[in-house]
Amino acid sequence: MKKSDLKNKICSNLPNHSPLDISLAVDFISKYICDGLKKNERIEIRGFGSFSIRNRSPIRGRNPKTGSSVELGKRRIPYFRAAKALNFKINH
Repeated sequence: MKKSDLKNKICSNLPNHSPLDISLAVDFISKYICDGLKKNERIEIRGFGSFSIRNRSPIRGRNPKTGSSVELGKRRIPYFRAAKALNFKINH
């Protein structure tokens, strides 16, 4: 599902709210999650899951086209862990 699909589904379920307000709300939620992760904060949405950052150490990769070694530096990877309630809803 794309962000625009999410906005359209929310609009169809909440006809009393303007599409512009719903679009702004979805954009603000996305922005605040990204801003929190940039600050290395853990974001928890009860019943849905939590977002956090995992640090990856530098590794030596390989360019598949040329075969030469490439040093990949430290990186920060976003990580999502689903809540138990979400797992239950998906599997039952």
